[in-house]
Amino acid sequence: MEKSHWEVLRRVTVYDSSWVRLHRDDVRLPDGSVIDGHHVVDIPMPAVGVVAVGDDGRILLIEHHRFITGTTGWEIPAGRFDAGDTVESAAARELLEETGHSAARFEYLGNYFPINGLCNQTFHVSVGRGLTQRSGIQDTNEVIRIGWFDRREIAGMIRDGGIKDGLSVTGLLWFLLGAEKDFNSGA
Repeated sequence: MEKSHWEVLRRVTVYDSSWVRLHRDDVRLPDGSVIDGHHVVDIPMPAVGVVAVGDDGRILLIEHHRFITGTTGWEIPAGRFDAGDTVESAAARELLEETGHSAARFEYLGNYFPINGLCNQTFHVSVGRGLTQRSGIQDTNEVIRIGWFDRREIAGMIRDGGIKDGLSVTGLLWFLLGAEKDFNSGA
């Protein structure tokens, strides 16, 4: 019987840190052929993004400069989990650090693998509601400023390429399409 999955024959760790590992895998494909040296990025800690919704329905975004891509743009508050974090505790921390706001409640939208052909990192997305401003922006090394946008503005920014961050695009689209109702009802 022919195998239907890729089989890792050998793994060599090329780089290892607390943030990221790079593996070089030799892999047998279902047809029996072998890839000698498929690179795998192993990111051990998941990340969370928060679609922060104000009482008026507007969405709170952060403006961020990403040196890796040389771009500045609007994103949802997000960051990696710390040891022992739950989705909600990580979401609450990132929302407060990056916007100065807390949420009275969180609704879990779901999770996904942003580049599952290369990397195993998991992204989680939650909606934060019942927002209260507690302070100014705490993480001034990452956040340039915050801004409030209505659904129409968000949809236009996604459509026109004004929001390019994958976690932000996914979370905002799930929210705009009403996914929070579907995810929370089990549909």
